[in-house]
Amino acid sequence: MAKRNVLHFTGIGSAFNASFGNTNAYFIDGTTLFMFDCGESVYARMLKLLQSKRIRRVIIIITHLHSDHIGSLGTILSFCSHVVPKPVDIFYPTRAIERFLKCIGISGDKYTHHLSVPEDWNLSITPYRVVHSDMIACFGYEVSFKGASFYYSGDAHDIPDPVLKKFLDNKIDLLFHEATIDTAAAGHCSYTTLERKIPVSERKRVYCMHLGSEKLAALLIKKGFQIPKIEVP
Repeated sequence: MAKRNVLHFTGIGSAFNASFGNTNAYFIDGTTLFMFDCGESVYARMLKLLQSKRIRRVIIIITHLHSDHIGSLGTILSFCSHVVPKPVDIFYPTRAIERFLKCIGISGDKYTHHLSVPEDWNLSITPYRVVHSDMIACFGYEVSFKGASFYYSGDAHDIPDPVLKKFLDNKIDLLFHEATIDTAAAGHCSYTTLERKIPVSERKRVYCMHLGSEKLAALLIKKGFQIPKIEVP
């Protein structure tokens, strides 16, 4: 049975792949917009949804604090405060996000920061600390939402062992995982790691993101992995 994919992607690129846009995913639950990360290109690509009267609340789930993942955050918070007033919640498991926002002049009254998931979000998130940078805390997230379950890696050198086991045991439906063509990358996941750990029969449930080139996308497709379609609202 095909697994339900609730995520839409406005971009699937790595930090320097401008043509693919910064990797960002979103889904809508009623009048709430959920976003995963918001790099430099994301504000422009999400603008119509942010302006929409249908959207009354924005929830942004942050994987880590590199600019290709939070470069639009200050702009989105200011926009939702001054232009189209609507509340914005941020989920990130450390208070470093508050210090960052203070440094760029965003006051605490423009957002609510959560270290854990409130019950009224109607989903569960399990954070996994992942290896990417030794300077900042980086997380991947196991998410369960209305019968769908997935893991969203952010930037990560590898798949956490508990996540991989759950995925192979069909307790996680889909993996959204970064991939790089660089087999020696210390902070990113080489396509060879995914190839080694994910059986061919299960690769149709793995969506590769944070891609550096068309060449890598073609290689991953050839090996049986999925590439998310870029959908700008």
